Amino acid sequence: MELQDKLLIAMPNLQDSYFSQSVIYICEHNEQGAMGLVLNQVTDLSIAELVAKLNFMMADGRHYPETYVFAGGPVSMDRGFILHTATERTFEHSYRVTDNLQLTTSEDVIETFGTPEAPEKYLVALGCATWTSGQLEKEIADNDWLVVPANNHILFDVPWAECWTAAQQLLGFQPANLVAEAGYC
Repeated sequence: MELQDKLLIAMPNLQDSYFSQSVIYICEHNEQGAMGLVLNQVTDLSIAELVAKLNFMMADGRHYPETYVFAGGPVSMDRGFILHTATERTFEHSYRVTDNLQLTTSEDVIETFGTPEAPEKYLVALGCATWTSGQLEKEIADNDWLVVPANNHILFDVPWAECWTAAQQLLGFQPANLVAEAGYC
């Protein structure tokens, strides 16, 4: 099962305190496990505040989106992850997720924010969600997650508080009609 570039939508019965009603973008999935970013939990830190904390020159004329930094997951919460549309510029620590999306963990991408060199669309997260080999597949089989193809609208345009509902609409049916247990009829 290939899960990279997919969205995980928490089933209504998932009661985990961190992942309840979450939507996660899977950035990497291979035989060693999976890594993703939670798209609908935010910190109290704005992107402008993050740039200031990192001591980048906030040059006149730079405009930063009035969005918050996401709480990307409970792992490596002191580490930044920037998911962004591909650019012509190469950043120091970037991983190509798809032909159109990159995940960057180096500060050089943040230096471009508010300039014409910045990626067209981006989100910034502190922390990530990870799974060991086979763990995510088991959680899906246990009916904890629904899987749908990702799209840039959900990733970058939908307000975080509406993300779970918007992702559910990709299913084509109402998740409230689902039963909590998987099985055969």
